[in-house]
This record gives sequence, C-alpha cells and structure tokens, in this order.
Amino acid sequence: MDNTETAVDEIMVKTFMNMGSKYNQEKEYVLSEKSYQQALELRTKLANINPGKHKPLLIETFTALAKLYEGQGIYDSAIEKYREVVTLSRILLRETRLSSYALLLAQTATKVAQIHQEHQNRPLAQYFYTEALENYNLLEQEKDYTYHQIALLKIYMQLITLYEDESLFTHAEQYYKLALSSCDLLIERGLTEYSNQLGQLNCDLASLYFFQADFEKAKVHYHLSIDILFDFIQEDSESYTESLAIVQNNLASIYATEKNYDEALTYYKRALPHLSTLAEKNPSKYGYNVAVLFKNLASIYFHKKNVEKTEFFHFKSIEVFEEFTEYNEEKYNIELASCIVDGVEYYKQHSLTLYNAENILRQYRFHQEAEKLLGRIYNLRKSKIKEKI
Repeated sequence: MDNTETAVDEIMVKTFMNMGSKYNQEKEYVLSEKSYQQALELRTKLANINPGKHKPLLIETFTALAKLYEGQGIYDSAIEKYREVVTLSRILLRETRLSSYALLLAQTATKVAQIHQEHQNRPLAQYFYTEALENYNLLEQEKDYTYHQIALLKIYMQLITLYEDESLFTHAEQYYKLALSSCDLLIERGLTEYSNQLGQLNCDLASLYFFQADFEKAKVHYHLSIDILFDFIQEDSESYTESLAIVQNNLASIYATEKNYDEALTYYKRALPHLSTLAEKNPSKYGYNVAVLFKNLASIYFHKKNVEKTEFFHFKSIEVFEEFTEYNEEKYNIELASCIVDGVEYYKQHSLTLYNAENILRQYRFHQEAEKLLGRIYNLRKSKIKEKI
C-alpha cells in the first residue's frame, strides 16, 4: 500500500470516529456503531501495515464501541470490546514498558471487573480487580501515585464486598488491611477527608473478627475506630451514629463474654442513647437492636446482683419486643419468647409465664430457634416439678 492510500485511510478513520461520536450524541446508535465498526476495520488494516503507529490507536476505537454498548445496556458486547482494550494494553505494556499502558490496563480492568460484579459474575470480577491492582502497583514510583491510591482503595473495598459475600473472610481480611494502609497513606499526604473512612474500615474489620469470635483482634480495631468516629459523628448523623452504636454495643458484648461486667456495662450504656435516637427515627430498622440491648443489660445487672435493675431492663426488653412485632412478627415474637424464658430461668419470674412463651413458639414449630426454646421450656418444667417433689 502506498503512502497516499495510507493517508486517505487515516483521514477516513478520523471521519468515521467523528461520525460515530456525533451519532452517539444524537442517540442514533445503529449509525454510531456502523461508523465505529468502519473505523475499526480501517485501523486494523493500518495496524497490520504499521503496528508501531496504528496498533495503539485501535484502543480508542475499541473503547468507543465499548462505551456505546455499555450506554445501551448491551453488556456482553461492552465487555468484549473492553477486553480487547485489556489485551492490547497488555501487549503494548510488554513491548514498550510505558507506564501509560499500565495505567490504561489498570483502569480498563477495573471497568471490566465492575461490569462483571454488577452482573453477579464474582470470579471474573475478582480476576480483573486483581489484574487492576497488579498494574496500579507498577505505578508506585509515579508522581501521581497518591491519586492512584484512591483508585486502589476503591478496588480494595469492592474486593472486600465480593469476598464477604462468599464468606471468604481470610481474603476479605487481607483487603481490609490493604485498605487501612491506603487510608493511612492518603491522610499522611494531607487528604484528611479519608479519616472518616479509616474509622469505618476499622469498625467493619472489627465486626468481621467479632462474628468469627476473634475477640482480641475485634477489640483492637473497635478501639481504633471509636475515637475517629467520635470526631465525625456530626458529619453524617445516621451513618456515623449507627457505626458508633455498633462499636460500643459489640465492645460491650465482648467484655460480657469475658465476664468483665463493669466494662460491658460502660459500653452498653454508651451505645443505648445512640441506638435509642436511631430507633426513634427508624423503628423498623433499629427497634430490635434497642430491645436486644435492654435484654443484655438485664443479663449484666443479673451478674452484678442488682435485682431491681435486672427486672427493670428485663421488662423493658419484653415491652419493646411486644411493641415492634408489627415490623417483623416472627423475629420479634421468638425474641419475646426468649426473654420470657430467660425471666423464668434466671430472674425468678413465675413459671406460669412459660405458657405465654409456649403459645408464641408453637406458631413457629419448624424454626430452629423456636425448637430450642421449646426444649428449654420443657427442661424448666421438669426442674420445677423436681423442686416440688
């Protein structure tokens, strides 16, 4: 092919690309796709003649087609074109070692991962997020690395979500730690707005340990988060009030498990006003938490041998569970029955109240927790009969 024909093809490529963009803006998607495809055909021909010049330009056309398909919700075609960009970027990075291709590869791999994640393809989402991380790490010496840390942090958060959804907690823990390091680095570079995210990450990692019963690690991260959350409590009222309440409530539960009842009481008392505020605004979401906290306070005061306060919080928990059954009848009724059984077993309430609990639980005979409570009622009755004998 002579230089004149090549020059004509280059002009035609630009013309088709401009037409594709114009048609896309005018929502003439069929004409836009046709124009981009014509540009792609010519660019492919030119790349075969002069790869050094034209192969990188294929990326522009593949990206334009990918965005066109994505905008129309044609995700399989969008992914196909984005993956062409990924493949080309890998080749060009290998050939040139230019950091611009590492960045392009990282950004496009992130885009592919996001689309896979949105469409519930977790393995491919994880694969492309990991490839994005690998390429961002190649940019560690770049002057814009602080900016890249923000992108890294977003990827870490997505991977945490993916692995927690699959109950792969060891993998999630790994990315929590990387996310914490990213937040620390961003704050160190003067981006103090990431302090609130640092507090939230510590809270979430602590909760991960809490639900795995790794209470020592949970305590460390709850305490790390609590001071930060206090600083930001006014910034986003419901979100941060909820986080602070979770931290204090779960710390109290840990101390109660360790039989450190004074510390448990301190943190339950601190959690109570936050949860009460949340429950007033959104009873269907937070009323249950308030009732459970009252139930836990009854248990703490029982262990501290404070009969008056034990009974007070025991009856408060029953009152709240009864009040909020309209929001989730099964959940609240089973907890209500549990409180009644606790009252007989631990707080010397009259055994006749067991009939109330039993009548509630018979509605949920096939629920595992209901079956356990019915077993406790049976055993309590047996013990009461033995006492009389």
